[in-house]
Amino acid sequence: MKHKILRIFFIFFFIEISTFAYDFTACQNKAALSMEKIGQSYGIAIQSLQKDSSPSKNILFFYSPKNPPKGYKILKHDPFVGMYLLESKTNLTPITLKQIDSKMLEDEIASITPTKSVSGKIKNQMQSPIDFASLNTPTFPNSLISTICEHIYGIGIGNNQFIDKKYLDRFINNPIYYGDIGIRVIQNQEDRVEVSLIDPFFENNPFKYGDIIMMVNGEAIPNVSQFNRVVFDLKEGSTIPVRIQRDGTIHNISVKVDKRHGGMLLKEDFLWRIGIEISDDFTITSVSPNAKNGFELLQVGDKVLKINQNNVPYGYNAIIRFLGDYTNMRQKWLISRKDFQFFIEVNQQKASNEEKPTIYFW
Repeated sequence: MKHKILRIFFIFFFIEISTFAYDFTACQNKAALSMEKIGQSYGIAIQSLQKDSSPSKNILFFYSPKNPPKGYKILKHDPFVGMYLLESKTNLTPITLKQIDSKMLEDEIASITPTKSVSGKIKNQMQSPIDFASLNTPTFPNSLISTICEHIYGIGIGNNQFIDKKYLDRFINNPIYYGDIGIRVIQNQEDRVEVSLIDPFFENNPFKYGDIIMMVNGEAIPNVSQFNRVVFDLKEGSTIPVRIQRDGTIHNISVKVDKRHGGMLLKEDFLWRIGIEISDDFTITSVSPNAKNGFELLQVGDKVLKINQNNVPYGYNAIIRFLGDYTNMRQKWLISRKDFQFFIEVNQQKASNEEKPTIYFW
Protein backbone atom coordinates (compact mmCIF):
# COMPACT_ATOMS: atom_id res chain seq x y z
CA MET A 1 0.00 0.00 0.00
CA LYS A 2 2.85 2.34 0.91
CA HIS A 3 4.59 1.65 -2.43
CA LYS A 4 1.32 2.28 -4.28
CA ILE A 5 0.89 5.68 -2.60
CA LEU A 6 4.48 6.63 -3.46
CA ARG A 7 3.91 5.55 -7.05
CA ILE A 8 0.79 7.73 -7.32
CA PHE A 9 2.69 10.67 -5.79
CA PHE A 10 5.55 10.43 -8.28
CA ILE A 11 3.17 10.08 -11.22
CA PHE A 12 1.30 13.21 -10.06
CA PHE A 13 4.62 15.05 -9.52
CA PHE A 14 5.86 14.30 -13.02
CA ILE A 15 2.51 15.30 -14.52
CA GLU A 16 2.82 18.68 -12.76
CA ILE A 17 6.41 19.14 -13.98
CA SER A 18 5.37 18.26 -17.53
CA THR A 19 2.51 20.74 -17.41
CA PHE A 20 4.87 23.47 -16.18
CA ALA A 21 7.36 22.66 -18.96
CA TYR A 22 4.56 22.64 -21.53
CA ASP A 23 3.57 26.15 -20.52
CA PHE A 24 7.10 27.40 -21.11
CA THR A 25 7.31 25.57 -24.40
CA ALA A 26 4.30 27.55 -25.56
CA CYS A 27 6.10 30.76 -24.58
CA GLN A 28 9.24 29.61 -26.37
CA ASN A 29 7.24 28.99 -29.53
CA LYS A 30 5.72 32.45 -29.27
CA ALA A 31 9.13 34.00 -28.64
CA ALA A 32 10.36 32.51 -31.93
CA LEU A 33 7.94 34.80 -33.78
CA SER A 34 9.82 37.86 -32.45
CA MET A 35 13.42 36.63 -32.47
CA GLU A 36 15.99 36.19 -35.24
CA LYS A 37 19.07 34.04 -34.83
CA ILE A 38 22.32 36.05 -34.79
CA GLY A 39 25.35 33.81 -34.30
CA GLN A 40 24.79 31.90 -31.06
CA SER A 41 22.28 34.47 -29.80
CA TYR A 42 19.18 36.33 -30.99
CA GLY A 43 18.04 39.72 -32.15
CA ILE A 44 14.67 40.75 -30.74
CA ALA A 45 12.13 42.63 -32.86
CA ILE A 46 11.07 45.81 -31.08
CA GLN A 47 9.57 47.85 -33.95
CA SER A 48 8.50 47.54 -37.57
CA LEU A 49 11.03 49.21 -39.84
CA GLN A 50 9.21 49.88 -43.12
CA LYS A 51 5.46 49.55 -43.24
CA ASP A 52 5.27 49.83 -47.03
CA SER A 53 8.19 47.60 -47.96
CA SER A 54 7.79 44.05 -49.17
CA PRO A 55 8.85 41.90 -47.48
CA SER A 56 8.62 44.08 -44.37
CA LYS A 57 11.51 44.20 -41.93
CA ASN A 58 11.96 45.04 -38.27
CA ILE A 59 14.29 46.87 -35.93
CA LEU A 60 16.12 44.31 -33.81
CA PHE A 61 17.55 44.93 -30.35
CA PHE A 62 20.83 43.10 -29.82
CA TYR A 63 23.10 43.15 -26.77
CA SER A 64 26.74 42.32 -27.46
CA PRO A 65 29.27 44.06 -25.20
CA LYS A 66 32.36 42.37 -26.67
CA ASN A 67 31.89 41.82 -30.40
CA PRO A 68 29.86 43.72 -33.02
CA PRO A 69 27.27 41.67 -34.93
CA LYS A 70 28.44 40.48 -38.35
CA GLY A 71 26.40 40.60 -41.54
CA TYR A 72 23.80 43.06 -40.24
CA LYS A 73 23.08 46.69 -40.99
CA ILE A 74 23.68 48.61 -37.76
CA LEU A 75 21.04 51.30 -37.22
CA LYS A 76 22.28 52.47 -33.81
CA HIS A 77 25.03 51.52 -31.39
CA ASP A 78 25.73 52.44 -27.78
CA PRO A 79 29.46 51.68 -27.36
CA PHE A 80 29.38 52.52 -23.64
CA VAL A 81 27.01 49.64 -22.82
CA GLY A 82 27.13 47.35 -25.87
CA MET A 83 23.58 47.75 -27.20
CA TYR A 84 22.67 47.69 -30.90
CA LEU A 85 19.68 48.31 -33.11
CA LEU A 86 19.89 46.24 -36.30
CA GLU A 87 17.86 45.79 -39.46
CA SER A 88 16.24 42.35 -39.48
CA LYS A 89 16.52 39.92 -42.38
CA THR A 90 13.09 38.41 -41.81
CA ASN A 91 9.60 39.60 -40.99
CA LEU A 92 8.94 39.27 -37.26
CA THR A 93 6.32 40.25 -34.70
CA PRO A 94 7.61 43.13 -32.53
CA ILE A 95 7.37 42.62 -28.78
CA THR A 96 5.49 44.99 -26.47
CA LEU A 97 7.35 45.90 -23.30
CA LYS A 98 5.64 46.61 -19.98
CA GLN A 99 6.82 48.55 -16.94
CA ILE A 100 7.68 46.57 -13.82
CA ASP A 101 5.38 47.44 -10.93
CA SER A 102 5.51 46.49 -7.27
CA LYS A 103 2.68 43.96 -7.65
CA MET A 104 4.76 41.65 -9.82
CA LEU A 105 7.96 41.61 -7.77
CA GLU A 106 6.88 38.35 -6.15
CA ASP A 107 5.61 36.80 -9.38
CA GLU A 108 7.41 33.98 -11.16
CA ILE A 109 9.25 35.42 -14.15
CA ALA A 110 11.24 33.66 -16.85
CA SER A 111 14.15 34.21 -19.23
CA ILE A 112 12.89 32.81 -22.55
CA THR A 113 14.42 32.08 -25.96
CA PRO A 114 12.93 29.99 -28.79
CA THR A 115 14.80 26.92 -27.50
CA LYS A 116 14.99 27.20 -23.72
CA SER A 117 13.69 28.95 -20.63
CA VAL A 118 14.43 29.29 -16.94
CA SER A 119 12.29 30.91 -14.26
CA GLY A 120 12.83 32.74 -11.00
CA LYS A 121 11.93 36.03 -9.35
CA ILE A 122 13.15 39.60 -9.64
CA LYS A 123 16.07 40.15 -7.27
CA ASN A 124 16.96 43.78 -8.02
CA GLN A 125 15.41 46.46 -10.19
CA MET A 126 17.54 48.47 -12.61
CA GLN A 127 19.20 51.49 -10.99
CA SER A 128 21.07 53.12 -13.91
CA PRO A 129 22.07 52.37 -17.51
CA ILE A 130 24.98 50.28 -16.20
CA ASP A 131 23.47 48.95 -12.96
CA PHE A 132 21.23 46.28 -14.42
CA ALA A 133 18.14 44.60 -13.04
CA SER A 134 18.58 40.98 -12.00
CA LEU A 135 16.72 37.74 -11.34
CA ASN A 136 17.57 35.18 -8.68
CA THR A 137 18.32 32.75 -11.51
CA PRO A 138 20.54 32.94 -14.62
CA THR A 139 19.27 34.79 -17.68
CA PHE A 140 20.09 33.96 -21.29
CA PRO A 141 21.72 36.68 -23.44
CA ASN A 142 19.10 38.38 -25.63
CA SER A 143 16.15 36.58 -24.07
CA LEU A 144 12.66 37.76 -23.21
CA ILE A 145 12.03 38.45 -19.52
CA SER A 146 8.40 37.50 -19.15
CA THR A 147 5.80 36.34 -16.63
CA ILE A 148 3.44 34.91 -19.22
CA CYS A 149 3.83 34.95 -22.98
CA GLU A 150 2.11 38.31 -23.46
CA HIS A 151 3.72 40.14 -20.53
CA ILE A 152 7.34 41.04 -21.36
CA TYR A 153 9.21 43.26 -18.90
CA GLY A 154 12.74 43.37 -20.27
CA ILE A 155 15.51 41.73 -22.25
CA GLY A 156 17.99 39.34 -20.65
CA ILE A 157 21.69 40.01 -21.14
CA GLY A 158 23.31 36.99 -19.48
CA ASN A 159 24.50 36.00 -16.01
CA ASN A 160 21.35 36.84 -14.04
CA GLN A 161 20.88 40.34 -15.47
CA PHE A 162 18.36 42.08 -17.69
CA ILE A 163 17.53 45.55 -19.06
CA ASP A 164 14.05 46.86 -18.26
CA LYS A 165 11.65 48.94 -20.36
CA LYS A 166 12.71 52.32 -18.98
CA TYR A 167 16.34 51.94 -20.01
CA LEU A 168 15.55 50.18 -23.27
CA ASP A 169 13.35 53.17 -24.15
CA ARG A 170 16.20 55.52 -23.17
CA PHE A 171 18.47 53.81 -25.70
CA ILE A 172 15.88 53.38 -28.45
CA ASN A 173 14.34 56.86 -28.36
CA ASN A 174 17.26 59.17 -27.50
CA PRO A 175 20.72 60.07 -28.80
CA ILE A 176 23.59 58.18 -27.18
CA TYR A 177 24.49 60.39 -24.24
CA TYR A 178 25.80 60.12 -20.68
CA GLY A 179 26.42 63.13 -18.46
CA ASP A 180 29.79 63.71 -16.81
CA ILE A 181 30.79 66.02 -13.95
CA GLY A 182 34.53 65.34 -14.09
CA ILE A 183 34.93 62.57 -11.52
CA ARG A 184 34.76 58.82 -11.02
CA VAL A 185 33.56 57.49 -7.68
CA ILE A 186 33.68 54.41 -5.47
CA GLN A 187 31.70 53.09 -2.51
CA ASN A 188 34.26 53.48 0.27
CA GLN A 189 34.73 51.41 3.42
CA GLU A 190 32.28 53.63 5.30
CA ASP A 191 29.70 52.87 2.58
CA ARG A 192 29.78 56.42 1.27
CA VAL A 193 30.31 57.68 -2.28
CA GLU A 194 33.87 58.99 -2.53
CA VAL A 195 35.76 60.70 -5.36
CA SER A 196 38.37 58.20 -6.55
CA LEU A 197 39.50 59.77 -9.84
CA ILE A 198 39.43 63.36 -11.10
CA ASP A 199 39.34 64.31 -14.77
CA PRO A 200 42.45 66.54 -14.70
CA PHE A 201 41.47 68.82 -17.59
CA PHE A 202 37.72 69.03 -17.00
CA GLU A 203 36.82 72.73 -17.15
CA ASN A 204 36.80 74.37 -13.69
CA ASN A 205 36.76 71.00 -11.94
CA PRO A 206 35.82 71.80 -8.30
CA PHE A 207 36.45 68.35 -6.79
CA LYS A 208 39.33 67.00 -4.71
CA TYR A 209 40.35 63.45 -3.91
CA GLY A 210 38.49 62.10 -0.90
CA ASP A 211 35.43 64.33 -1.34
CA ILE A 212 32.24 62.57 -0.23
CA ILE A 213 29.35 63.11 -2.64
CA MET A 214 26.17 63.71 -0.65
CA MET A 215 23.76 65.25 -3.17
CA VAL A 216 23.79 65.94 -6.92
CA ASN A 217 21.27 68.36 -8.42
CA GLY A 218 19.08 68.11 -5.33
CA GLU A 219 19.03 64.30 -5.18
CA ALA A 220 20.58 62.28 -2.36
CA ILE A 221 23.45 60.00 -3.41
CA PRO A 222 23.55 57.00 -1.06
CA ASN A 223 25.48 54.72 -3.42
CA VAL A 224 27.37 54.56 -6.73
CA SER A 225 24.30 53.27 -8.60
CA GLN A 226 22.34 56.39 -7.66
CA PHE A 227 25.31 58.58 -8.60
CA ASN A 228 25.33 56.95 -12.04
CA ARG A 229 21.57 57.30 -12.44
CA VAL A 230 21.54 61.01 -11.62
CA VAL A 231 24.74 62.06 -13.40
CA PHE A 232 24.14 60.14 -16.63
CA ASP A 233 20.87 62.01 -17.17
CA LEU A 234 22.17 65.52 -16.44
CA LYS A 235 21.81 67.93 -19.35
CA GLU A 236 25.01 68.82 -21.18
CA GLY A 237 26.03 72.43 -20.56
CA SER A 238 23.86 72.89 -17.47
CA THR A 239 25.38 74.05 -14.18
CA ILE A 240 24.19 71.94 -11.27
CA PRO A 241 24.65 72.07 -7.49
CA VAL A 242 26.60 69.36 -5.68
CA ARG A 243 26.81 68.92 -1.92
CA ILE A 244 30.03 67.37 -0.68
CA GLN A 245 31.78 66.63 2.57
CA ARG A 246 35.46 67.59 2.53
CA ASP A 247 37.68 67.06 5.56
CA GLY A 248 34.60 66.77 7.76
CA THR A 249 33.00 70.02 6.53
CA ILE A 250 29.92 70.30 4.31
CA HIS A 251 30.38 72.36 1.12
CA ASN A 252 27.90 73.34 -1.58
CA ILE A 253 29.67 73.65 -4.92
CA SER A 254 28.58 73.85 -8.55
CA VAL A 255 29.84 72.14 -11.69
CA LYS A 256 29.10 72.48 -15.39
CA VAL A 257 27.92 69.22 -16.96
CA ASP A 258 29.77 67.82 -19.96
CA LYS A 259 29.20 64.78 -22.16
CA ARG A 260 30.99 61.59 -21.22
CA HIS A 261 33.68 60.53 -23.69
CA GLY A 262 35.09 57.31 -22.20
CA GLY A 263 34.68 54.66 -19.55
CA MET A 264 32.19 51.86 -19.01
CA LEU A 265 32.96 49.51 -21.95
CA LEU A 266 35.18 52.12 -23.58
CA LYS A 267 38.71 52.96 -22.53
CA GLU A 268 38.82 55.97 -20.24
CA ASP A 269 40.16 58.93 -22.23
CA PHE A 270 40.81 61.95 -20.05
CA LEU A 271 43.42 63.51 -22.35
CA TRP A 272 41.22 64.08 -25.41
CA ARG A 273 40.41 67.53 -23.96
CA ILE A 274 44.03 68.66 -24.39
CA GLY A 275 44.59 66.83 -27.67
CA ILE A 276 47.27 64.32 -26.72
CA GLU A 277 47.62 60.58 -26.22
CA ILE A 278 50.25 58.90 -24.08
CA SER A 279 51.78 55.51 -23.33
CA ASP A 280 52.09 54.03 -19.85
CA ASP A 281 55.55 55.59 -19.41
CA PHE A 282 54.17 59.07 -20.28
CA THR A 283 55.63 59.15 -23.77
CA ILE A 284 53.54 61.26 -26.17
CA THR A 285 52.03 59.00 -28.85
CA SER A 286 49.90 61.59 -30.69
CA VAL A 287 49.27 65.34 -30.72
CA SER A 288 46.06 66.73 -32.21
CA PRO A 289 46.20 69.73 -34.58
CA ASN A 290 43.71 71.32 -32.16
CA ALA A 291 46.02 71.06 -29.13
CA LYS A 292 46.50 74.39 -27.33
CA ASN A 293 47.29 75.93 -23.94
CA GLY A 294 50.92 74.85 -24.30
CA PHE A 295 50.21 71.25 -25.25
CA GLU A 296 50.74 72.12 -28.94
CA LEU A 297 54.47 72.38 -28.13
CA LEU A 298 54.64 68.63 -27.56
CA GLN A 299 55.81 66.22 -30.24
CA VAL A 300 55.29 62.50 -30.72
CA GLY A 301 58.11 60.72 -28.90
CA ASP A 302 58.49 63.35 -26.16
CA LYS A 303 58.75 61.80 -22.71
CA VAL A 304 57.38 63.64 -19.68
CA LEU A 305 59.76 63.26 -16.73
CA LYS A 306 58.39 65.65 -14.10
CA ILE A 307 55.38 67.90 -13.49
CA ASN A 308 55.84 70.84 -11.11
CA GLN A 309 59.12 69.29 -9.94
CA ASN A 310 57.45 65.95 -9.05
CA ASN A 311 58.39 62.68 -10.75
CA VAL A 312 55.57 61.24 -12.82
CA PRO A 313 54.29 57.72 -12.03
CA TYR A 314 54.09 54.77 -14.41
CA GLY A 315 50.78 53.56 -15.86
CA TYR A 316 47.89 55.43 -17.46
CA ASN A 317 45.56 55.36 -14.44
CA ALA A 318 48.34 56.40 -12.07
CA ILE A 319 49.28 59.29 -14.39
CA ILE A 320 45.66 60.51 -14.56
CA ARG A 321 45.33 60.31 -10.78
CA PHE A 322 48.62 62.22 -10.44
CA LEU A 323 47.44 64.93 -12.85
CA GLY A 324 44.19 65.20 -10.85
CA ASP A 325 46.16 66.98 -8.12
CA TYR A 326 46.86 69.85 -10.54
CA THR A 327 43.43 70.66 -11.96
CA ASN A 328 42.84 74.30 -12.93
CA MET A 329 46.55 75.04 -12.42
CA ARG A 330 49.36 76.03 -14.69
CA GLN A 331 51.80 73.17 -14.88
CA LYS A 332 55.51 73.03 -15.69
CA TRP A 333 56.39 69.80 -17.53
CA LEU A 334 59.97 68.57 -17.82
CA ILE A 335 60.32 67.01 -21.27
CA SER A 336 63.00 64.73 -22.70
CA ARG A 337 63.29 64.95 -26.49
CA LYS A 338 66.09 63.07 -28.22
CA ASP A 339 68.28 63.29 -25.10
CA PHE A 340 67.61 67.03 -24.79
CA GLN A 341 65.67 68.17 -21.72
CA PHE A 342 63.57 71.32 -21.36
CA PHE A 343 60.50 72.67 -19.53
CA ILE A 344 57.21 73.79 -21.06
CA GLU A 345 54.31 75.51 -19.32
CA VAL A 346 50.92 73.98 -20.09
CA ASN A 347 47.30 74.26 -19.01
CA GLN A 348 47.36 78.01 -19.52
CA GLN A 349 43.63 78.48 -20.20
CA LYS A 350 43.45 81.25 -17.58
CA ALA A 351 46.39 83.13 -19.06
CA SER A 352 45.96 86.20 -21.21
CA ASN A 353 45.21 85.38 -24.83
CA GLU A 354 48.27 87.42 -25.76
CA GLU A 355 50.61 85.30 -23.68
CA LYS A 356 52.53 82.77 -25.72
CA PRO A 357 53.45 79.27 -24.53
CA THR A 358 56.77 79.25 -22.74
CA ILE A 359 59.74 76.91 -23.18
CA TYR A 360 62.47 76.83 -20.54
CA PHE A 361 65.74 75.15 -21.45
CA TRP A 362 67.14 72.73 -18.92
